[in-house]
Amino acid sequence: MAEVCVIGAGPAGAVFAARLAHLGYQVHLIERARFPRRHLGESLSPGVMSLLAAAQMQDVIESAAFSRVSGVWVKWAEELTLRQDEREQGILVDRGEFDLRLLGRARDFGVRVYQPARILEQVWDGGRWRVRIDADRKQTDLSVDLLADASGRRQTRQRALVGSSTLAVYGYWRGTSLPTMPRIEAGRDAWYWGVPLPDGTYNTLVFIDPEQLRCVAGATLGERFLRLLEASNLMENCSGAELVVPAHAIDATAYLSNNPVTRNRIEIGDAAVAIDPISSSGVQKAIQIALSGAVVANTLLRRPESAETAISFYRGQLADSFERHRRWAGQHYRAVANHNNHSFWSKRAASIPGPDLMLAPAAEARTSMTAPLALSRDLKFVPTPCLRGDFVSLANALHHPRLASPLAFLGGRELAPLLQGLPPSLTLAQIAQSWSRRMPFASGMAIAGWLVSHGILVEQNGGEAAP
Repeated sequence: MAEVCVIGAGPAGAVFAARLAHLGYQVHLIERARFPRRHLGESLSPGVMSLLAAAQMQDVIESAAFSRVSGVWVKWAEELTLRQDEREQGILVDRGEFDLRLLGRARDFGVRVYQPARILEQVWDGGRWRVRIDADRKQTDLSVDLLADASGRRQTRQRALVGSSTLAVYGYWRGTSLPTMPRIEAGRDAWYWGVPLPDGTYNTLVFIDPEQLRCVAGATLGERFLRLLEASNLMENCSGAELVVPAHAIDATAYLSNNPVTRNRIEIGDAAVAIDPISSSGVQKAIQIALSGAVVANTLLRRPESAETAISFYRGQLADSFERHRRWAGQHYRAVANHNNHSFWSKRAASIPGPDLMLAPAAEARTSMTAPLALSRDLKFVPTPCLRGDFVSLANALHHPRLASPLAFLGGRELAPLLQGLPPSLTLAQIAQSWSRRMPFASGMAIAGWLVSHGILVEQNGGEAAP
C-alpha cells in the first residue's frame, strides 16, 4: 500500500487526506496546532456543501447546525442595500469547530492524525520521502511515497503570479447590540467586512495596502485598527461592544505557486493558490483544489506513465483558476475605482487583463427551433488533460474563441463524442434527440442551447458554420 504524508489539517488538508484514504492509501496527516482554534474564513460560500458531499464529509457539518446567511448588507459602489438570499445557501461557521469536525471525519476514514506535531526533517532520498516529526514530544519517522503541502500561506513561498499586496487586519468583538447579518463596505482606501459568528462574537476585518497601514495614526496595531474602523460603519450602533481578541494582521494577497506539483510532491489549498478575499470563497476554492489534487496524486502514484499529463492538468487548472478570480475581483474593484481615484482601488482594478485575454461574451441564443445548425468553423478538438473518474487522462476538448479555456465536459457529459460526427443541418430539437441514448431529452436541449449561445453550434446559413 502506497503511503502519503499531508502537512496541514485545515479544510484542504482534511479533505485531501480523506479522499486519498477512500482511494486505498495509508495517509498520515500532520497538524501543528491543537483544535479547535480561531481561524479566518468563517463566511462560507454556497458551493462548500456540495464539495463536501463529494468527499462524503457534509454530514458532520450539517449536524453542527451552523448559522445560515439570509442576507448581506452591501455598501460598495452604491448606497447601502440588503442583498437577500431566500434559500440561505451561505453559512457562518466557527472555523475551530468546522475544521475539527472535518478532521474527525478524516480520522473516521482511516487517516492517521498527528496533532499537535511539527516536522523536524523532510528529505527525498531518491525513492521515498523520509519525514521525521515530533508529536507531543515523541519523535516518529515516516517513509512515504508522496508529500502533500496543505500548510496554507507562507511568506517565503515561491510565487509565480502575485496580486496587489493586501493585509487583513481583524479583531473579534462581544456585546449586546452587535450586527446579526454580514456586512461588506468600500471605504476611501480600504474595504471592510463584518461577520457575526455562531458563538455571539462579531469579527471585523479591514483589507488595506500594507504601505497605507503604516500611514494610519497609532503607536500599535490595535490603535491603527480602531482608527481604521472609525472610517467605516461596521460598528454602527454597537455602543458598549468590547474587543475580546486583540487585533491581528495577516497577509491576504492573492498569489499562484511557482511549482505546485512534481512527480512526488503536491501543494494543496492556499499553499498552491490564494484568491483575492473579495470573493469570500477561499475555503470553497481550497476544498475544490483538494478534490482535484487527490485525483492528480492518485494518477501520480498508480499511473506514473501519465505523470506529465497529471502535472500539466494541475498546473493549468490552478493558473486558470487564479486568472478567472483575478478578472472577477478586478471588475469589482473597478466598480469603486470609477468614482474613487485612490491608488488602493485603481491598482486592483488595473489587474483586469486586456480584451485579448478576456472571455468573449456569449452570443444571445436567438436561433429558432427550426433553423438548421452546424459546428462553427472556428471549433477545434485538441487532446487536453482532464479529470476522468479517479485519474487524469487526455480527452478531446473544445477550443473556440468564445471559450476562456478548453472545455471537455459540460453538465457531466463529455462533449467531443457528442459533437464529433454530428450531422449538419439538424435543428436544436433534432440534435437533442440524437443524444437521447446518452441523456434525457431535456438535458440534451440544455447542452445544445448552451453550445448555441457560445457560438459552438451556429446556423448553417449564417456564414460561420464549418463547410
